Amino acid sequence: MIRIGIIGAGATVAIADEHVEGFLADGRCAVTAVYSRTPASARRLAAAHGLGEQVVCGSADEVYDRADAVVVCTPNDTHLSYLGAAAERGKAVLLEKPLGLEFAAPGQEERLLARCEGKPVMVGYVCRHSALMRRVRALVKERMGRVYCFEAEHGGARLADPRLPLEWRMRQEASGSGALGDFGSHLLDLAGFTAGVHLVRAAGFGATFLRERPADGAGRTRVENDDAFLFCGQGEKGEVCSFSTSRVGMDGAHLKISGEGGLIRAHLNSGKLWFWPKERAGAYAPQEQAVREDYAADGPAQWFSRQASAFLDLIEGRPGEGCCTLAQALRTESTLLELAQAAAEKPLAHS
Repeated sequence: MIRIGIIGAGATVAIADEHVEGFLADGRCAVTAVYSRTPASARRLAAAHGLGEQVVCGSADEVYDRADAVVVCTPNDTHLSYLGAAAERGKAVLLEKPLGLEFAAPGQEERLLARCEGKPVMVGYVCRHSALMRRVRALVKERMGRVYCFEAEHGGARLADPRLPLEWRMRQEASGSGALGDFGSHLLDLAGFTAGVHLVRAAGFGATFLRERPADGAGRTRVENDDAFLFCGQGEKGEVCSFSTSRVGMDGAHLKISGEGGLIRAHLNSGKLWFWPKERAGAYAPQEQAVREDYAADGPAQWFSRQASAFLDLIEGRPGEGCCTLAQALRTESTLLELAQAAAEKPLAHS
């Protein structure tokens, strides 16, 4: 039985809860340790999933002592230290995305890969594990041929309410970028996973619309990072790409992929897929022959369950195609850093 430890119980978004439920659905493991810098959050998480008070730990070190594998669900600025500490103790690690901009510092990639060599490390890009995105990946492989364009947008609406207090996601020190890191990281990962598109150059800009929020626990009110970020780029095979992210008004993740073999449109949150086929050496088929598929019954609970199973497979020495490796995630982080730095050097007048 693989012992799972959770670091970071969450206060605003229930990512830790999703992880716990995913692992509880797999009979190969048990959640044996939970730690949060806010003890009440750890107790809440344990109680909500029937884990018992005995799993609550007083420190991350206690989690490492009581678990074989660690899931890190903390703010971005702590990811690096928890990964390093877990790796030193020989633990498998499932690390929430994005890694954090400090991962892309000069020389960091080589040091991290060497430090984690031989240890099971996976980054939690959970959208990879949706049935819809797996189907998109299969269509691209089987039908598309050369990809011409990759267009995507992703975001949410929760933070559009200006009455919500300041969160760590709105502070550069804790989060790095805002919508860019939170949602743009998913899009960059999906570009690689579904279509094999990896940007070699990119440029973009962001803006902060809700500059002040009700105070957080430390009395801070100033929003320091982007509410929305738009960027474009070119893939290593010449693909033309555009991306749009927003945390103040967008209805989930949309993908549009076009190429030699047709056009794919997919909306992750509704589960809708539309594929208009094309002969690689000819024209598009009549539009009435477009394929429509529905994956609405496959929701986040199933995605997190598959992700948990993929992590356990990795621990058992059977990595699958859905596993996002540390090297892949570091590549995404490098692009995010490039975009954030370029936007900071040439900010919009009202950003």
